Amino acid sequence: MRKLLAPALLGAALLTGLTACDFSVGGTKVAASDVEQQIKDKLGSQLGGITSATCPGDLKGEIGSTLTCTMVTGDGTSRTVNVTVTSVEGSQVNFDMEAPPVG
Repeated sequence: MRKLLAPALLGAALLTGLTACDFSVGGTKVAASDVEQQIKDKLGSQLGGITSATCPGDLKGEIGSTLTCTMVTGDGTSRTVNVTVTSVEGSQVNFDMEAPPVG
């Protein structure tokens, strides 16, 4: 089941680690650099900033496709971010990002 989150609830969503993103692409994948930017944009303000985000490759634009990325937060903590495609509507790829709690 996909969770839709209002901006005010995003902080609470990080406790469970989920946030949703929509991204329009011209092909059948989302470039790694675009996924990395979404990680910075969507998770950065809730985690005290993100100094870097790195993904090992592009995200396939197919429902259920996954990608495991790494981010470094403003306090220097390295965290894993699991990205999963939840739907594809034409050239729009919708995906959730999950950053499991550290520890």
